[in-house]
Amino acid sequence: MGLRKTPAVRGAAASAAAALAAVLAIAGCSSSSTTSNSGSTGSTGSGSAPASLTVWRMGPSTASQVTWMNGVVTQFHKDYPTYASTKVNVVYVPWTSRTTDWNGALTSGKNAPDITELGNTDTPTEATAGLLANISSNVTSWTSKSDVVTGMLANDTQSGTVYAVPWFGGVRGVWYRTNQFTAAGISSPPTTWAQLITDAQKVQAKFPGTYGIGAPSNDTNAFVSFIWGAGGQVATESNGQWTADLTTPADEAAIKFYVSLYRTYHLSPSKYVGQTELGASGATSGGANEDFGLGKLDIYIDGPWASSNFPANAVGKADWASFPIPSQNGPDPAPAYAGGSDLGVFATSKYKTAAWDLIQEMDSETNATSFANLQGFFPPFTSKLTGGTYSSSQLMSGFAKAASVTQISPLNAKNWPTADTGQYLIIPTMLKALDNGADFNSTVAKANTELENVLNNGTES
Repeated sequence: MGLRKTPAVRGAAASAAAALAAVLAIAGCSSSSTTSNSGSTGSTGSGSAPASLTVWRMGPSTASQVTWMNGVVTQFHKDYPTYASTKVNVVYVPWTSRTTDWNGALTSGKNAPDITELGNTDTPTEATAGLLANISSNVTSWTSKSDVVTGMLANDTQSGTVYAVPWFGGVRGVWYRTNQFTAAGISSPPTTWAQLITDAQKVQAKFPGTYGIGAPSNDTNAFVSFIWGAGGQVATESNGQWTADLTTPADEAAIKFYVSLYRTYHLSPSKYVGQTELGASGATSGGANEDFGLGKLDIYIDGPWASSNFPANAVGKADWASFPIPSQNGPDPAPAYAGGSDLGVFATSKYKTAAWDLIQEMDSETNATSFANLQGFFPPFTSKLTGGTYSSSQLMSGFAKAASVTQISPLNAKNWPTADTGQYLIIPTMLKALDNGADFNSTVAKANTELENVLNNGTES
């Protein structure tokens, strides 16, 4: 899923498996049905109701998710009388072993699920590997299709074929305090980079001893929104080959802007150079997250899940609010990186029709919304993000608006974890060097070459 960077915390970053495990450990669910590790059994006719369906969920179960899944299974039996006697088995697969378990089930044909949850960074790779069934015709006739966030569904589509559907997601936005903005004479959140700088300057000046905005060098998942918000791409893929785009004019504009928050405008403190949003690598305190919670940082980029990692003595909670990361010139927000989970039909399932029907129940607009709300994430439906509960929430409305405009590539590329959070830390290293005054052109060119090599070959050379 890739929501945060620090594996030690509940929500860490790009698409590394360890980070994925940390983020979604809270997302497990259960049902009252058994949790045996067996695949579907029963009649073999494709038109017959199976005796059982097996759902693989990633992560451990929690009490709230047991209740949720029990309700879904009951509703499934009611809405699809054909499956009234079909038993739904739920198996909990650790995120750290998911790839091994998927591959074992695919190659052996034993103990395979009918439905599997996947991190959305997993879906393109696993679809290419033959793990997932083609559900294009199902999705075409799905009544909710027109409401699904376009960027989320695009991630589940390879060469025009749909292999999964988005289930829930999380995005980054910008945290701030309404009382501080009011005191600084700011009437509405910024929608351009220039306004973001001006507003951060105003708040920092109004509240001496604070910093206007945090720009940690090791927070790629936030930084990429500035590239996308300038109309650029981190890298693009064609016919299986990646081209890094860091040296394009749009990317260079975004890099210069982000670095200027520290070097030119002095809105971000020097201690964030070399830090993630949570502090030093592997830490859970001492960084921008803690500083915002304690009122030492005025504007902070992170997801709605961040509040669970704020210090216990965080201040000004009643005034917390959010807005989407601005694009370069506005008025539309910059696309946000959408981390989350998808649901797919396993390629070897004998009961693909029944599996899809259960997915429709799990991923109905009502059920997907209630599931997302249990975890502090968002459902994948535009209508739910632009109205109702989220739009009326001072804190959540900005994040919901950000969730309606998302991108993911190349953060779902096979070698992205190696490039960003694994062996090389290419973009964080580039930003850190620039923060420390390195030559812009040579530093960016070096990072661009390294990124392209890692995306294509897994190594920098």
